Amino acid sequence: MSRQLALNLRLKDGSSFSNFLPGPNREALERLRAAVVAATARDEKAEDKILFLWGAEGCGKSHLLQAACRLAQELGAAPLYVPLAEVAALSPSLLEDAEQSALVCLDDVERIAGQPEWEAALFSLTERRRATGGLQICAANAPPARLGLRLPDLSSRLAWGAVYALQALNDAEKLEAVRLRARNRGLDMPEDVVQYILSRYPRDMHSLFDLLERIDRASLSQQRRVTIPFLRQLEDVSSNESGAA
Repeated sequence: MSRQLALNLRLKDGSSFSNFLPGPNREALERLRAAVVAATARDEKAEDKILFLWGAEGCGKSHLLQAACRLAQELGAAPLYVPLAEVAALSPSLLEDAEQSALVCLDDVERIAGQPEWEAALFSLTERRRATGGLQICAANAPPARLGLRLPDLSSRLAWGAVYALQALNDAEKLEAVRLRARNRGLDMPEDVVQYILSRYPRDMHSLFDLLERIDRASLSQQRRVTIPFLRQLEDVSSNESGAA
């Protein structure tokens, strides 16, 4: 898989900084955005060369990494996004000369723990990145010291820069995040509809945003406003399709 392909196939339409409700993660968002701007400008005085984000599933790690790549593209750079959740389909050679990119984002770093070739490739890239310009952002489900990495000193290298523990949104923030995503898609999502969704569906952000995408498609195809009766109709259709299967 080429570097550009690794990027182009993975950026989701909704992954932008403007579409991210920071909640308790505002400092991380602002630090990330400023670091991307400095890196793409090749600012030799840029404070950040390495950043690390960690947190539980659904707290926004992948969104922020992809938002960083999207901003870098908009600023004229050619970033590299590496989805290590798909490490079996990728090669460590993907990281060779990656420091030439203004921005390199490595998602799900925990997936390479215990894989010598990948650990060595990441260690080498991190060493080179420290000596050159640009920005490297890693994300994982745990901080560097708790990833189970076997290569000596790799954990400490990944923690050279700022390390942010991302926090999950509370229910009120999830409501606002859904409404923000809906507005950016051109959907009118009344508060009672969002409350209905939060009371009946899984509350992790991945599930909520996937549901919002299905609602958007159905609303467009049927030319219907998003209301609670409309959602109940979709539930009936989904239930009937599941029964038929």
